[in-house]
Amino acid sequence: MRLLFLFVLLVNVVFVGWEISQSKDESAVPDASTDIPTIELLSEIGQATKIPTKVLAKVETKPAKTAPAEKSAEPDKLPAVKPPVVVAQSSSVDRCYTLGPFRELDNLRIFTRAIKNYVIAASFRSREEQEQSLFWVFLEPETTLKKAKKLGNRLKNKKVKDYYVISSGPKENGLSLGHFKEKDRAYSHAASIKALGFKPIVEPVFRSYTIYWLDYHVPAGKVIPQKIFSKHLAQKINRLDRACS
Repeated sequence: MRLLFLFVLLVNVVFVGWEISQSKDESAVPDASTDIPTIELLSEIGQATKIPTKVLAKVETKPAKTAPAEKSAEPDKLPAVKPPVVVAQSSSVDRCYTLGPFRELDNLRIFTRAIKNYVIAASFRSREEQEQSLFWVFLEPETTLKKAKKLGNRLKNKKVKDYYVISSGPKENGLSLGHFKEKDRAYSHAASIKALGFKPIVEPVFRSYTIYWLDYHVPAGKVIPQKIFSKHLAQKINRLDRACS
């Protein structure tokens, strides 16, 4: 029994020794092949390898400074400014102008006084003009006042109340049926009177008025300030160049 135990123990020792010798042969690491690329840790790259500056150079970004809008605009792109109606400019020679038309004489006199220290001479001219202001609806004059009143009674019987007998002028003894600012209203009223059996006439009425023009002479080196034109001139006032006499 003792011999059997020693025999088994010897067999186990031999088997363990054989296993150990086999595992050392299999775990041997082969020589590194030169064809396989070397793996480097990132930490090792920073310590042993000098990386080109252009690759790892730190790009420093700063917010761009924005210039104020009024300073960044280029001069040739600024919005155009519409010039005033009358531009005051100095000159090395005498200049003469005509200004108008003025509808009110008082306005012309005020402007003339405002520019007196800047001109050699100033004078104004006037001209009569006419403009259509109303439309007159009327019946032609009768030969006598009696006949005119009789015609008026006929209108009254037709329920026409707005009329009167014209007492003077080229239409004396005629019957006025009204003045209208709008042409359509005048002709509409005339049509309603015609429907009652009368023969009304529609005639435009013209109003006369006077316009004024100012002639003035500015000597060399003088200039009328722009504020005078802006203060005293209306939009419809024009300035025309003229020869100095």
